[in-house]
Amino acid sequence: MATIKPIDEAISAYTRWSPSPEGQKVIQWSLEARRAIVLFRRIKSGDLIGHDGPDTRPQPQFDAARNKIKSKQESVISEPDTRNHSFKTTLGVSQVEDYVSIIDIDVNGYNKGHRVIKLPFIPTELNYNVDSNFSAIKPIGRNNPKYHYTGSEDKLEFEIDWFSNDESREDVITNCRILEALSKGDGYNKPPHRVLLQWGTNDILFKDHIFIITNASYRLLNFNKAQINQKTGEVERTNMLPIQAYQRVSLARVTSTNLLKYEVEYVANKVGTSNLGRPNFGNSITPGSLR
Repeated sequence: MATIKPIDEAISAYTRWSPSPEGQKVIQWSLEARRAIVLFRRIKSGDLIGHDGPDTRPQPQFDAARNKIKSKQESVISEPDTRNHSFKTTLGVSQVEDYVSIIDIDVNGYNKGHRVIKLPFIPTELNYNVDSNFSAIKPIGRNNPKYHYTGSEDKLEFEIDWFSNDESREDVITNCRILEALSKGDGYNKPPHRVLLQWGTNDILFKDHIFIITNASYRLLNFNKAQINQKTGEVERTNMLPIQAYQRVSLARVTSTNLLKYEVEYVANKVGTSNLGRPNFGNSITPGSLR
């Protein structure tokens, strides 16, 4: 980078300049005079100890805005008025609560009794895998083969977050092993139980879907070896049991008959699909009529 020599020499001399003793006294006297002027102005205004720096001037507009914000923070904030908003709700409306449950419908044998396993949290993600198999038939000389449909299977996967609410810390591992047991047979006596997935109170998403559990793997976290009993104040052992677990559940759909197209399309409470009888679409079907 090119520089100008006279300017460089002047700047270098200025930065290395040290005032003489007489010059230092003049600088000190000027600083003391400045402090005296600031003190005189504060005494005159009645504000001897200011909240701003000594080298700042009064800013009445900023002070007014700061005082206004401070008064709002110290005041009681009332609830916002939502009467003129589109998201308004009726006063006193109850909170909407919903849940997800896995229901064992063979708890006492095939179609004998049921057991509801309520999940502590609604899973944040569902993976529904449709695996259709085709076999390629390659005639001699044909560029593209023909495909023969050989079958399909549907699998639903999601993760459950179990968290302990029991002082004994036995609830997490118990819930994990309940689902683990549903993925296996009862020795040589009974096959694995069928289950339903109730997704919400109205059960629209997987209504009339019957599954078996093909995988119930889980990860155990945060092992608790001891804790203080809140009633007695004594230390009690909790046997190194986990207080949290993530369980990955895989469900495979099963049916007693080979589902028809409109039965696969079926969505509960939706016009145009049905799992009870063949829908009547008339003489013609327009795009979007099944939506």
